[in-house]
Amino acid sequence: MAFELKSGESLRKNIRRIARKQVEDALEELTGGHEGPRDEVVHEVRKRFKKLRALLRLVRPEIGGRTYRAENTCFRDAARPLTEVRDAKAFIETLDNLTEHFKEHLAGRSFSEVRKALQANLRAVRKRVLDEENAFAVGGETVRQASERLPSWTDVPKKWRAVGQGLENGYRQASSAFADAAADPTVVKLHEWRKQAKYLRYQLEILRPIWPERMEELAGEADSMGKLLGDDHDLAMLRETLTSDPEGFGDEGDREVLLALIDRRRAELTEEALQLGGRFFQDRPRDFACRLKGYWKKWRTQARMKQPNQAEGAPV
Repeated sequence: MAFELKSGESLRKNIRRIARKQVEDALEELTGGHEGPRDEVVHEVRKRFKKLRALLRLVRPEIGGRTYRAENTCFRDAARPLTEVRDAKAFIETLDNLTEHFKEHLAGRSFSEVRKALQANLRAVRKRVLDEENAFAVGGETVRQASERLPSWTDVPKKWRAVGQGLENGYRQASSAFADAAADPTVVKLHEWRKQAKYLRYQLEILRPIWPERMEELAGEADSMGKLLGDDHDLAMLRETLTSDPEGFGDEGDREVLLALIDRRRAELTEEALQLGGRFFQDRPRDFACRLKGYWKKWRTQARMKQPNQAEGAPV
């Protein structure tokens, strides 16, 4: 996989390769190299920007705050218009998932008027962002410029410290966001926890080869947290949309039923996410990072031991 370390490369080469792959793929997709629907391009490009921002957080202690802030802002701002398209599409999917989840309690309600209004909103957002504002072309130019700066922020040491402190900070931020949300599960605090969990998940994916089974388990748990919290956030945003323009989304009876279902489903998702977070964030950040450093050392030692053996076994 491209988004992970390779044993035959130095850490510096790994970081540079991973970053360049995400940048090049995003540029290709934004400039027409992707043949799929535009919504798929939006999804893929936003994911690449998130991976790049997770990677930036991983090396932040080495590249410094100024460089980090400049590059992070670049990718964040490039993704922002695309997020509007993603959210408009997510509203429809969220409505469909919600009605499917509670279909036994809906007694034939279809919420067709609500869905039609959400579809009209998606068409309007697509037209404004992708056609009128030309977000793909604007984003492509931003990424092209970012690719020229890439060598400067990927020039990191070839030792664990290039990512170790960043990993510890990522775990600490995610753990702190979890604690804040557990104490006061507001929409804002749950969303912050979601963002930090997603960054941590991508960082763990980068480090997967140091112990594939264990790292996949950790990344999977972080991903599960992110998905639960993502579903919760989409429901919260759908609720806000329905209440901000009551007359634009069906009759009052349908809206009242939907709002009640949203609240009920959000409570379920939040409880499940908090239980998972309580199990995941049991370590102190330093202990978590030290344990992964141990995995790293063993992995690097095994890689060095394999090299002579491969040479001896090669054809003369």
